[in-house]
Amino acid sequence: MERRLQLAPDEEGKVLRVLVVDESRVLPWLVRRLAGNRIEVLEADCYRDALALVERHPVDAAIVSVTPAYLPWREFQCACARRRPAIPVLYESCLATSVEALGLAPVEGWAAVLAKPASRSELEGALELLLDAVAGARAAPEVGEEFHAAFPKSG
Repeated sequence: MERRLQLAPDEEGKVLRVLVVDESRVLPWLVRRLAGNRIEVLEADCYRDALALVERHPVDAAIVSVTPAYLPWREFQCACARRRPAIPVLYESCLATSVEALGLAPVEGWAAVLAKPASRSELEGALELLLDAVAGARAAPEVGEEFHAAFPKSG
């Protein structure tokens, strides 16, 4: 039996918009499969397109498959943090195991790292926490420590 995330539309009945950045297109497919029609997935296959989408279109959350790791993800994170409400970001990486390892700081908005390869249940849990962070950002746009606490530092 297939299990789907139990995600609800926002308080106005709108479906949440999640930007998924992955050049292989596997992650957007997986997120759609896990969440069904409860979220709208916007896709970007490169850093430049992802940054343009965040700056021009309202998205509620972002999930980034960090490849390659040398790209300026701090600039992307800061663009997400400047939005009101801020856009929480889940980075999926096989190299970095913490936001600090990606060159990010907790004051730069909500961010977490999910180590690859992640099991389906780990990805589901991370998605649920990410989307809970969306609700928190809407309720209290300046609060962010709860999201960081949900993904403790490794190592």
